[in-house]
Amino acid sequence: MPDELVERFFGVSEEFNQSQKLIILPGEGDGAGTDLLDALIEHFSDGEAGVSNLDPKLVKELREELERSSFFSGDMKHLWLMLEKALAKSGRAPGVDGEIRLLNLACGHCEEGSILSAFFGKGGKRVRQFAMDLRDREIDKAKRRYSMTEALFQKAGIPGVKETDEQNTVEFVADDATHLVGYGQVPNRFDVIFIRHQNLWHDREVWRKIYEFVINRLDPENGVLFITSYFDREHILALEMIRSLGGKVVFSEQNPNTRELDYPGKSTDRHVAAIVQS
Repeated sequence: MPDELVERFFGVSEEFNQSQKLIILPGEGDGAGTDLLDALIEHFSDGEAGVSNLDPKLVKELREELERSSFFSGDMKHLWLMLEKALAKSGRAPGVDGEIRLLNLACGHCEEGSILSAFFGKGGKRVRQFAMDLRDREIDKAKRRYSMTEALFQKAGIPGVKETDEQNTVEFVADDATHLVGYGQVPNRFDVIFIRHQNLWHDREVWRKIYEFVINRLDPENGVLFITSYFDREHILALEMIRSLGGKVVFSEQNPNTRELDYPGKSTDRHVAAIVQS
């Protein structure tokens, strides 16, 4: 397909699509695979199906379809594993009332959208995810990415898959979160706040305001802020700033499966940290 057509339909270039063709769902022998696949099926079927309840042939076909897909990547599998460790070490249990209020801030094209909903929705919890970015173009890409991901499960024949607007578990918003939180349908407090590839070096003062905002919007009892970083030094500086603003870093670890990028010392989700209110 010509690049310009890919760009118009998917909102991304052919080069981007090719770079994303990495396996997210491993085969047998990788402990993350069954849990991740089951959670994704539960999420997209609104809790009406799970791996153990499906025809093994259907599960195999779905796995193969996902492995061929450009909408998931190996990065997401590795992020899932790091989130498992971070959440366990945090000592918090977000969503004790059965619902997770999740703010995905500066989400970009939101590759992680369905993964976050599936991860935090394990055990039947309802996840209300608000994916926010200032850029209209990125939010448009995010909406299309999520819809296409859902379409994979519909194509595979997963029972009970609902239309995205019916399910209403992810809301994509192109605006400044500080303008919207606490108004209308957007909660005043969140059980989980997620910032992927925080960008402190871009503008320290802007990120100081962001960190102050998200720390104060965490549920004080069980809320957790998760951040990931591209660079070693940037991650250290971000944690220093967060501590100075009253955040308590309860977990920070380098991702052993980080994928190196085309800039020295830069890689995907190179570090992952969990922060709670002091």
